[in-house]
Amino acid sequence: MYIFLFHLPNDLEKIELGTYELEKQNETKLNLNIYNVKELELEILETFVSSTMKKCNIQEIFVFGTIQSYNNLVRIRIEDVRVSNGLNIENKNEAKNDRVFNYQDPINITSNSLNCLNEKIIIEFENEINIQYLRIIQDANDLFQNVKIININAYS
Repeated sequence: MYIFLFHLPNDLEKIELGTYELEKQNETKLNLNIYNVKELELEILETFVSSTMKKCNIQEIFVFGTIQSYNNLVRIRIEDVRVSNGLNIENKNEAKNDRVFNYQDPINITSNSLNCLNEKIIIEFENEINIQYLRIIQDANDLFQNVKIININAYS
């Protein structure tokens, strides 16, 4: 008789990557160069000042990197996206592409209210991946309040 025990760790190791400033109405490329990442957490710390109160929005979030079985730089497919209560994922089903391992539609996030400070976006990957950079695109039409500063933590 054989007994197999599997021990799955409950807690992932947290790596604090720091704070990053985003472009107001353009694409921002955040070079992370971090390896063996299972989850990525983005926290909104500050927004750009606007003359009118608007909901917050991050129009597109892309994750670029490599997976261990495929060394080419690709847009990484995500396993799941979760947000804190004050945020809404506009395209959760599209962002989670289960069919292709090296493709990801952009993640689009909008706040539920006029305040999005301290709200979090958690991106989970199917396997541990190597993240080269994030590509974040903000609204150029001034329809939303754009995010200015985010804090990023990686978990492995």
